[in-house]
Amino acid sequence: MPRLIFTSGDLSNPQGANGLSSYALFFQRMLYKEKIFPSHLATPLDTWYNKQYYGIVDQRQSTIIVNPGELKPIKSTIVTNLLALGFVADAFEDFVAHMKKAAIVGMLNQSGNEALFNMKAKRAYMNPSAVYNAYLQEVYNTFIRGLSKKDLNNIIDYNTFAAKFMEYLLFLSKVLPVTKTNYLLSGVCSSINSGLTIAIANGPADNDAYKYEKFIADPNFDFYLRSATKFGFTVNKNMPWLLTADLFSDAILGYITRYVNTAGNTINAVNFFDTFYNPTYPEDIPALEQLIINGYKNFVSTNPIYQVETFRLGQPGCDMVHVENQHRSPLPSNPGNILTDKKMLYFYAQLRSAEAKNALPITPKIRQEIKDVYLLQPNKDINPLQNAAAYINLLYRDYIYSVDYIFLSDILSQKNLDNQARTGTISTAGAVIQQLY
Repeated sequence: MPRLIFTSGDLSNPQGANGLSSYALFFQRMLYKEKIFPSHLATPLDTWYNKQYYGIVDQRQSTIIVNPGELKPIKSTIVTNLLALGFVADAFEDFVAHMKKAAIVGMLNQSGNEALFNMKAKRAYMNPSAVYNAYLQEVYNTFIRGLSKKDLNNIIDYNTFAAKFMEYLLFLSKVLPVTKTNYLLSGVCSSINSGLTIAIANGPADNDAYKYEKFIADPNFDFYLRSATKFGFTVNKNMPWLLTADLFSDAILGYITRYVNTAGNTINAVNFFDTFYNPTYPEDIPALEQLIINGYKNFVSTNPIYQVETFRLGQPGCDMVHVENQHRSPLPSNPGNILTDKKMLYFYAQLRSAEAKNALPITPKIRQEIKDVYLLQPNKDINPLQNAAAYINLLYRDYIYSVDYIFLSDILSQKNLDNQARTGTISTAGAVIQQLY
């Protein structure tokens, strides 16, 4: 790879933005990554190249989502109903007060960007479950659009629908994530979904000139960076208007330890994730089962009739095809009798294996182990299905997606899946390198 040379003009006028040629974009992204952001101050959070899963996985490598009971309203906001984890909201309010005071006593240049000395939250926690649910709806829509006339007539009840839909989901899982656990690792989520991040501006993340002019070159930016560290925040290198709690710095621990868990114990680095987050794997199987149930309800509502064709003998050489309309059966009162725990567990294991590119195939031994964990229920605090799901997650949690998986997959444009994931896609140097070399 050729050595890149950056001139003084490049350093004062970064032009990185999506839409450039591959080499120009690579040059500009590397310029920003290596030279533009000040390196003499606190280490920023780099969620493009380094900590892509910050606040999305725990210390055990399990995908996590915020415990909603731990969210707290942010007081200093532009819009209403912005939330963050309680200790994050507390630290932010103290940071806001500190910057206002600094401006009042003349420590800051008030000709600079007001967002830095009169800080207000413009964006905060966004529920990743909403994004996943929208994705599943598009998965269902794509499945229905792909059914042939023969497929439609072969689906006569919940059992046949479930079999066909599950077959499709297994096929899809080879190229796109289906489970919530892996979907949230595919690039659609960021620290903004973690409850750890507050945005004080809504800037264009792909525009390096904007970042440089409005933030990095601002006369108050150095003070902003140093003060952020004081209150337990790290500034996002690629979006310097994003403030993220710096786990587990001394500064943020000072706020975290103000809280206790349900047992009355002070929160620390050891029990932090168990208090503020929930793992996603216990939700995977119920979510998939509900997807199939809701899918069949919608399918029967929009396609109540199927056709049965029979041949009848007529005059010689004139056999006739008789078509009879039949009503599809409604959803059974207890669909769990069809999608049993055993069937769903093996289906879930197959999905996780396919999502991991079959890095750990489902063997008879693994199937038996899943069955044994279900029957023995080693953790009595959760039900047998959750015990077995935990075991499956233990097997596959190390096989996680690259952050660019969704964005680099051509299958999205072909199948029109995950429009939300592609909104605001940012081309990074890592992505461009894959195109060039």
